[in-house]
Amino acid sequence: MLPCPIGRRYGAWRSALVVAGTVLLTLPGASQPVLLSRPASSLKAGEPLFADIWRIDARDYPREVRLFVRIRDRSGTPVTHLAPPYASELWRQYWRSLSEQLGLSRVPIDSFAVQEFNEWDTLRYAIALLLDYSGSMMPILPIVSTATEEFLQLKHPSDALALMSFSERVQEISSLETNSAVLLQAFRQQRRRGVGVYTAVYDALLSGIELLKHANVPARVLILFSDGNENASTASALSVYEAARAADVRIFTVGFGYTQDSLLAALATYTGGQYYPLSRPEEVSSVLSDIYRSLRNFYLVRYRPPLYAGLHRVRLQLLLSGDTVVAEGEYDTAPITPFDTVGKQFERIILFDFDKATLRPEALPIIEELAELLKRYPRIRLEVQGHTDNIGTLEYNQRLSEQRAYAVVEALVERGIDRRRLRPRGFGMTMPVAPNDTEENRQKNRRTVFKIIAK
Repeated sequence: MLPCPIGRRYGAWRSALVVAGTVLLTLPGASQPVLLSRPASSLKAGEPLFADIWRIDARDYPREVRLFVRIRDRSGTPVTHLAPPYASELWRQYWRSLSEQLGLSRVPIDSFAVQEFNEWDTLRYAIALLLDYSGSMMPILPIVSTATEEFLQLKHPSDALALMSFSERVQEISSLETNSAVLLQAFRQQRRRGVGVYTAVYDALLSGIELLKHANVPARVLILFSDGNENASTASALSVYEAARAADVRIFTVGFGYTQDSLLAALATYTGGQYYPLSRPEEVSSVLSDIYRSLRNFYLVRYRPPLYAGLHRVRLQLLLSGDTVVAEGEYDTAPITPFDTVGKQFERIILFDFDKATLRPEALPIIEELAELLKRYPRIRLEVQGHTDNIGTLEYNQRLSEQRAYAVVEALVERGIDRRRLRPRGFGMTMPVAPNDTEENRQKNRRTVFKIIAK
């Protein structure tokens, strides 16, 4: 056995070894080393491999979308050396095609880039682990404590970790720290801090985001372990979402037991993280390990996505060990998110010709997107607002704006949307978005706006 490049680069991780390119890590007290990864050259002919799109970061849409792809063997060990900078010049033979399903249409992605990240890379993370210590979690706290200690022992020397616990109040067990021994000592001394009765999930998430946003590292990750039983926060899910986006924090949520699945999943998905639902407490350790190891072993696929205000279903096709392997995922660019509240307004650019209330051909794809959106959110009701330019009388433009709103409503009803979920309303010339001084600006004012009136 020879010390691997990790050991040479990071003296603190001296127990990492490499055997014929396979990376091993010996944890304190472990009888066998952990298999961190293995190179593609070690695979046997026909050995089955599995690929998944672990998470999707679409925060830079429409400029770019980033897929985080994992490739593993039967045992779950990451497989390396399948893309630059570690693969040979033949790496493109593995990455065959990429496409997106947009409504009823499948759109091929003609150009995409792939980059490999693994233990050899100097990725630096700031990670905050938030542990739910409310009353409903008390029976499994011993298992959570064991899993947390194992998680801390996996920590890469370049990463900084913080530990926080919460019930109705949030307690900091340790601020961001790079020394695993210091973290373990702090956790063992203060592991009971934060124990209480109620659960303030949103407040805890905001505290974790506030701690991470000051970290001078390129990647910030927040891992929440909770049953999601929110009943004590002063903050809202919307404020958490907005704070995470502003601070560039990716949220990973681990839901245990009777969780609010939709909330935990949405917070992860819309911030570029991942959601893990658990049914057994024994899974906690393996899930925390999976999150951390996946942060360091992945293939980054980057591409310019097609424009579509809705659900993008991604399909990546690879050729691995002679077999075709498909990985799929999805991301959402709709103008409504699960965090939006009643009263939110959004524009979908449906423009009208002068003195007309007839939908143009280019408006029909937008109508299709809106219909799909309303089918995905069956409880939402929208006010459809029509507007005009300033040419003509107030009374005439009022009637024209109402006709434009009705035209959009009728088109949505034709596509299966219940008319009772749509309220047409005209505003005439009273709410321009541009001065009515040129034909170009007047065109901008001949438009529709949408407002959530029930959810």
